[in-house]
Amino acid sequence: MKKLLAALAMTTLLAAASAVSAQEARLGYVPIPDHPVGKGSIRFAELVSEKTDGRITIETFGNGVLGNEPQMQSSLQGGFLDVMVGPTSNLVGTIPEFLIFDLPFFYADFDAVDAVTDGRVGDTLFAKLEEMGLVGLAYWDNGFRHMTNAIRPINTVEDMAGLKIRVIPNPLFISTFEALGTNPIPLPYPELYNALESNTVDAQETPVGLIYSSKFYEVQDHLALTGHVYTPYVLLASKKWFDGLAEEDQKRVMEAAQESAEYQRSLSRDDADRLTGLLEEEGMKVTRLSEEEMTKLRDAVAPVVAEFSETIGTELVEQAREDMANDAN
Repeated sequence: MKKLLAALAMTTLLAAASAVSAQEARLGYVPIPDHPVGKGSIRFAELVSEKTDGRITIETFGNGVLGNEPQMQSSLQGGFLDVMVGPTSNLVGTIPEFLIFDLPFFYADFDAVDAVTDGRVGDTLFAKLEEMGLVGLAYWDNGFRHMTNAIRPINTVEDMAGLKIRVIPNPLFISTFEALGTNPIPLPYPELYNALESNTVDAQETPVGLIYSSKFYEVQDHLALTGHVYTPYVLLASKKWFDGLAEEDQKRVMEAAQESAEYQRSLSRDDADRLTGLLEEEGMKVTRLSEEEMTKLRDAVAPVVAEFSETIGTELVEQAREDMANDAN
């Protein structure tokens, strides 16, 4: 009888442990499901399910149905949401070092970006997320940001003067576009299309993937390929949710995050040129500034880079420059 009771007790404990290890999680993001972020999120969910033999299932929610990015980040920190994708710009209010991804004209190309995100700087920044109740799973691609507007083509720095441009609500973006002579207006992304449609703002600046998927060509006539800032997306988990996973499942979630990052980055970057062509087909007039004008843009924002490098920490900024230089060699 004692052996039978012990066996029953063990069965009950194993069943309880199995129930605890089974996890149903929610992942939120703002772009549409057909955007590379949507496809990357779906791929991440598939990989997690595969690697954990179905113990962890992740349901994805796009189109901002779980809130805008700051709202989802708050939910993540409170443990009410499990996983999200959003730009690093939303993290700078608490961790100013993340401003390194908003420095204008800091990254020459994708290789330079990857040298920073996948190197010492990227690891240092992810380590700081714990104090926010977050876990950094992977850096995803958001593409280089470009400007669109409904007023005039942009071929020179002077063409930007006076444009009311929506920017990400963070101080570096505001200072950058003030330096370029525009009138920056911070707005959450889900409010942007209506603001453009109602002429509350004249212009906006996002990567071509968002310009196309959000159909900004319906309310914007001109696209200037300035590539002024590279701001990555990050795949974030709630520390409360992540810490509740078994150690082995934590490793498998991290593996899935890295594999989904490779998939999402490739998808996003391969799409950039094609989407620019599609935007032209939709009627947008695309301009590419001369190297002389691009130099003027860099010169105009150089004081902003210097100022915010102090905020970020000059040691971290120099570390990023070293890693980019080493990668180029």
